[in-house]
Amino acid sequence: MFRHALRLPFKLLGIPVRLDSSFLLVLPLFAYLIGSQIPAYVALFERNGIHIDTTSLQGGLTPYLLGLVGAIGLFLSVLVHELGHAVVARLYGVEVREITLWFLGGVAQFTDMPRQRGAEAVVAIVGPITSALLALLAGLSWGLVGGHGAALFLLSYLAVTNAFLALFNLLPALPLDGGRVLRSLLALAMPHLRATRLAGAVSGAIAILLGIYGFFTLQLFLVVIAFFVYNAGRAETQAAIVSSAFAGVRVRDLMTPDPVTVEPDLPLSQFAQLMFFRRHTGYPVVDAGHRLLGFARLQDARDAGPDVPVGSIMTPAETVAPDEEAEHALRRIAEGDLGRLMVVDADGRLLGVVSKTDLIRRIRAHAEQQASPGPPWQRDRA
Repeated sequence: MFRHALRLPFKLLGIPVRLDSSFLLVLPLFAYLIGSQIPAYVALFERNGIHIDTTSLQGGLTPYLLGLVGAIGLFLSVLVHELGHAVVARLYGVEVREITLWFLGGVAQFTDMPRQRGAEAVVAIVGPITSALLALLAGLSWGLVGGHGAALFLLSYLAVTNAFLALFNLLPALPLDGGRVLRSLLALAMPHLRATRLAGAVSGAIAILLGIYGFFTLQLFLVVIAFFVYNAGRAETQAAIVSSAFAGVRVRDLMTPDPVTVEPDLPLSQFAQLMFFRRHTGYPVVDAGHRLLGFARLQDARDAGPDVPVGSIMTPAETVAPDEEAEHALRRIAEGDLGRLMVVDADGRLLGVVSKTDLIRRIRAHAEQQASPGPPWQRDRA
């Protein structure tokens, strides 16, 4: 999702932090919007009993410098929000890959969600709680700055925005925290897949209402968020379907055994002939003992001489053990470059190949099984 993100040269609690290119573009926009709307913010604060002297907030670049500090404070608040998720996820034994900031906020990426019953709700609810605590901390700091207009404005802004973040994230729409809490609670009484489908349906309805409201109130940002929530909710449902299809399935159950292989000393002129007999784009390279040496692509053979051996264009193969969970293999195939994994035993001998085609075949078979008639309690068991 975030292929063009800048990794920061430090880690927070051992977690890498990245800035997506959209974040770098939107930060100055947020700074401008905050700086240009200072009078509106001050009026909002005064309606809630917070009186700010605006004399020092106007003129020159001061409003936009305040806007920049406010925008940075906002994204730092989002970062702390995501750290809250990460810390609790670690308590459940989940590895946190990284935290990425982008124009719609932040994302803490886990290797997997905790599988314990109700754990997803606990991990999710920590985010809004963290934002609420940040809002409270900013509010309690008002007395420390006295009547200093700039500091009081920034603290008030952070108190209001963090309170809004806490409330907004409690909306029961995936992938927001409230949607994850809803799914986790539903999963206490029904299969996870059905709980995801119900939560996804609620997410779609909320996204449509949010989009309509944003359209008629001319709040473009709300429309963008609604579009994101709608599509992310559908993606969550599709991911749950895939996860259900691979529940309890191992790589050996899906792999194509005894694949066509080539030896490293095979001339490329003969290797290239394979394209006329098979539709594969590449082949595993093995030695005489059938131990995997690498992978050779047909497209790489075009740029080399016809008498050059296959071993000269061979690249490292992406391997997997036969007992690996199929869902993990799917994730690795999606992240890899070859579109397939070589299945090898403990001695490095090639047993088979698992590819996108094998995985898609499994998903289709599972979908047909779910669509087949029968009592509801005989379906959605994964």
